[in-house]
Amino acid sequence: MQTLGIETAQNVMVQHEVASVGDRIVAALLDNLILWAWIFLLFITGVLTAGMDGDGVAIAIMVALALLPYMFYDLVCEITMDGQSIGKRARKIRVVRVDGGQPRIGQYLLRWVLRPIDSFYYLGLVVILINGKGQRLGDIAAGTAVVSLKQRLRLQDTLMTTVAADHQVRFPEAIRLSDAQAALIKELLNNTKVGNRAELMRQMAERVSMVIGTMDIGPSPEQFLRIVLNDYVYLTSRAGQPTTR
Repeated sequence: MQTLGIETAQNVMVQHEVASVGDRIVAALLDNLILWAWIFLLFITGVLTAGMDGDGVAIAIMVALALLPYMFYDLVCEITMDGQSIGKRARKIRVVRVDGGQPRIGQYLLRWVLRPIDSFYYLGLVVILINGKGQRLGDIAAGTAVVSLKQRLRLQDTLMTTVAADHQVRFPEAIRLSDAQAALIKELLNNTKVGNRAELMRQMAERVSMVIGTMDIGPSPEQFLRIVLNDYVYLTSRAGQPTTR
């Protein structure tokens, strides 16, 4: 199992499990299956429409409609689905920044622009195998990597934070945080000697609230961060586990 160590600006090292080549191939096959099914459906519709109209205008329109999703599928999916496509989501893998932050649109765009080069004679696959960090050429240029979300159960041990089995989640959106962001929260909560700690807590709470999409920080930024961290550990440590009733 290969791991990617991401050291943040605050010198917090977070280990991510690199997405396996097999998972990436299966994810790509699933995405291509969706795209080819879409193209086939449009082709059949175009043929039927052209047959009724007696010309090929409908086919030309359908071909144009097929090419746009095929060209922009990966880019749109990763931007709108938090670094995942339908295939990546099915295989529980995701694009992340190597510095632990949320990938920017420009980084997704750079990965997309370089995708044809990575596809040339499977160059991207060769680079992934040699690189060992879940990165093809597009990832190296964009400063991103593809990691697995399947083994996040070990995050509880990494953060040294335990929560009760009957913990009540207050912010389910805490799942949107990355492992590195959770580690930064833990680092700040544990560092009681840092200067201007109250202001740092406030700034961190505001950033976290933006990431998880809530304005309910409450009167205490520190308490808010502790709740979010506990919610995150609870949610990620139970990801993929069957629920009982």
